[in-house]
Amino acid sequence: MKHVIAVFLFYSAFSHGADVCNDIKNSDQVYLCAESKKSDADKYLNKQYSELLAKINSDYMNDDALKKELVDNVKTSQRDWIKFRDSNCKLYSFPIDSNSPAHQAAINECVARMSESRGKELATFSNDI
Repeated sequence: MKHVIAVFLFYSAFSHGADVCNDIKNSDQVYLCAESKKSDADKYLNKQYSELLAKINSDYMNDDALKKELVDNVKTSQRDWIKFRDSNCKLYSFPIDSNSPAHQAAINECVARMSESRGKELATFSNDI
């Protein structure tokens, strides 16, 4: 129970204002909020990734070899980053009973936080190429 309360207090402080994250009063709401934030962050990350690939395809349309090399690098980097994110988030959730909703909420919060950060990184990279 201590873990559920700790997760509730820690993660409710990082609410991004989604409707489901407003006025959290119980652990079920913490879980739903974390799920919502993860979904929003995944959408943002996927959008930034797609926009980066589209920009590369546009900017390098006259150099197929360089375009292919850069696209391959971006795809490899993204696959490797996802493996790192998922492994890292398992580490953050390890102290919490894996059969509890708080465990999945901790994973979802971590995935949301890391995915949002990666999305910003991809957006910056897109602006720099």
